[in-house]
Amino acid sequence: MNPRPSYKDHPLWNEAMALTREVYAMAERLMSFDPDLARRLKKTAVTVPARVAGAAGTSGPERLEHVAAARTALAELSRNALDTGEAGDAALARRANALDRAVLFEFGTHGSFS
Repeated sequence: MNPRPSYKDHPLWNEAMALTREVYAMAERLMSFDPDLARRLKKTAVTVPARVAGAAGTSGPERLEHVAAARTALAELSRNALDTGEAGDAALARRANALDRAVLFEFGTHGSFS
């Protein structure tokens, strides 16, 4: 049996997974009247934990590529959540923005490069 990957114990990866589940719930609500947006949201949401895992497992320029991709996805999720105009989705946007700041702090140019 393979050991559990170390990124799965990282708090930012766990937060990214929780955010992804929240985005999937939002996308399900949107599916009946904007299926294209719902699909885009799901596709974008799954990139966040993947990129956070990549950032946790790399260093140098490769890490920065993962950070940039995660931050781009988080910005898109936040923007789309705000565009729905629903209070719960505004909270999701704030959560995405908070995760964006945490990813930058942890892995960005001022983060650790192991």
